[in-house]
Amino acid sequence: MRSSTTARGATAVALLLGGAMLMGACGGSASDGSTASGSASASASASASNPYGSAPAVDPPGPDDAVLTIQGADGKQVQLTYAQLQAMDSQTITIEEPFVKKQETFTGVPMSALLALAAIPSTATVNTVALNDYAYAAPASQFTDAQALVAYKVDGKDIPLTEGGPVRIVFPTGTAQFGNLDAWNWSLETIQQQ
Repeated sequence: MRSSTTARGATAVALLLGGAMLMGACGGSASDGSTASGSASASASASASNPYGSAPAVDPPGPDDAVLTIQGADGKQVQLTYAQLQAMDSQTITIEEPFVKKQETFTGVPMSALLALAAIPSTATVNTVALNDYAYAAPASQFTDAQALVAYKVDGKDIPLTEGGPVRIVFPTGTAQFGNLDAWNWSLETIQQQ
């Protein structure tokens, strides 16, 4: 998936469709030091039944393809395959998913563990970037204090690209970032220290 320009382009188009609905609400900046930015096609629209929009068929990542890259300020970079991500200590949470407005159970790796892999301190600002280049930047502590997960499963199944996969950021109900929909970056590709 990452090695093919064609597949990456198709993935970006799919995510542009899914992100178009949120771009109006997700762009801008907040008083908490966070910013959201992205690009979307003016003609793209989300499906009424799928808030992520529809996506063309895209091959899932291969066993050796990185699904997530974490970059520290010192140049340290960690690339994780889907299998490597699943092999890490994980947590499972059940939440009222704010985009589909139903209860779902997510399994993923705590953001704090992923930041530690690239020696990113909680005092740093991190930029989370999706496959469609949607970006959300905030202090790392906003993710770690809110117990953010980088989820790779929903209701026990791999998260399809059409539902924000293969990995996406989710927050437990009741945490400070749960209601900050800009921070729920789906189809996450990169976490980088600014």
